[in-house]
Amino acid sequence: MTSIRSRKTVAKQEPLIKKIPNNPQSDISDADKWKIIEQSGVLKKAPMPEADGDDYEPSTVDYVVQAICFAIPFSLLFATFQVTVQVQYNEPWTVTQMGYRMLHVMPALLPIIYVTNRYKDSRFIQALMSIASVVVGAFLLYTVHKSPSLGQMLRAPGLATLWIYLIVQLDLTPAVITLAIVGVYYYYGLRKN
Repeated sequence: MTSIRSRKTVAKQEPLIKKIPNNPQSDISDADKWKIIEQSGVLKKAPMPEADGDDYEPSTVDYVVQAICFAIPFSLLFATFQVTVQVQYNEPWTVTQMGYRMLHVMPALLPIIYVTNRYKDSRFIQALMSIASVVVGAFLLYTVHKSPSLGQMLRAPGLATLWIYLIVQLDLTPAVITLAIVGVYYYYGLRKN
């Protein structure tokens, strides 16, 4: 047990941070330091990453996991669009029904997501996704604008989900071009009529 007197002496002592010695700046220049490091051969002993392109190649399991991870939010997006259509036409809906729709659409989304995600670096797949994006986007806008009945509007959630997915997977330039084409179709084709 410490007495009051010893506590007072502890309180008057200099802080520990001031007891740490300050080292003056090193007298060795950076050029001399590099010379010493090169002469010692330390850098030659350290394993260096290969620069010849030994990149990690994702396996099939990696692409399956990516497909599942993409399918979950896109199936939720689909279910949300379904509920939006139902609310628009005063149809009843439940959260359980929304979960069922998510599970119902996931088997359809998984192969599309797997193939497009695995080969999205291919120019052929990029071109195919660009064409599909223009067609799906234009058909979605046509369906929403020209056929507002409930039966026709039930197409919209699937088309919207697929269109958003294709835009997400496309490279930036093709995505912007396809969006511009669909925008021109809407402005000059649907809006003017």
